Amino acid sequence: MNNSAKQWLYLHDGKPGHVNQLRGLSEAVATKQPNHTSIWLDVTTLSFTQRLFARMETVLPLEAVDVIVAAGHKTHWLALLLGNKLQAHTAVIMRPSWPMAWFDSVIMPKHDANNTPTASNTHLTEGAINALGMQIHEPRNQGLVLLGGQSKHFDWPAAQVTRQVCAIIDSQPDLEWTVADSRRSPELQLANIRNARPGARIQSHKTCPQGWLMEQMQQAERVWVTPDSVSMVYEALSCGADVGFIELPPKAPNRINRSILALIAEGKVSSVTQAATVELASAPLPRLNEAESAAAWLLSRV
Repeated sequence: MNNSAKQWLYLHDGKPGHVNQLRGLSEAVATKQPNHTSIWLDVTTLSFTQRLFARMETVLPLEAVDVIVAAGHKTHWLALLLGNKLQAHTAVIMRPSWPMAWFDSVIMPKHDANNTPTASNTHLTEGAINALGMQIHEPRNQGLVLLGGQSKHFDWPAAQVTRQVCAIIDSQPDLEWTVADSRRSPELQLANIRNARPGARIQSHKTCPQGWLMEQMQQAERVWVTPDSVSMVYEALSCGADVGFIELPPKAPNRINRSILALIAEGKVSSVTQAATVELASAPLPRLNEAESAAAWLLSRV
């Protein structure tokens, strides 16, 4: 690893999931190379011409950039142009929209590799990397239920989900439970849960303060999530809490559901079945920290 001071440019599209991936990597890099400096740029703030031709002179002083890390399809072309222009190392998080060989380094989840051999410029992770694996976990007798919604991989039977959440709360009544929804959740989902279990705290995504979710996950003893959001699944597995999955009917066999069912079958995570039966993990999966391993791999290459 070259320990000389380097300047890193993190390109993102403003989407929270992509920003969180970059944050996890950047924090892991900082612990291993504290003398590095970083610049963050939301490419959606640039004009079409600036993105298309990498005309950045009036935006940022980029002459000394050594490493460019991009997350989000809108960032990939600009990363390639700037990498060539500045002779910087280019890295992309998640499978890129351009040929992988065009980037110096690719960090992507195993489920995106489709069981095919990967090139030497590719590092595979267990799910999307995130910042939670780098945070201190301080459980405070709290339980957290995180709900998604209808997706391309899963149906969302709202009444069933309400019964499943009630079963989760009833399985550990000693915990202080919070149930939170997301933008894809049905409008009345939280209201129905509030009526069924008025003792639970309800948090709507519409009024959720910035940073609230990460704080809650750091303090939760147990976190339950629906499997429709892959990023949420792996954030839960990285936060340090005991994790449970709320089973949903898949629209068709898919790799996400297969991987989750495998974790359940191996007793590595808890589950609440579609019939609202709670089964606790017998051999909990160790906490993930994929950002740390990704950072170590990338630093060995730049």
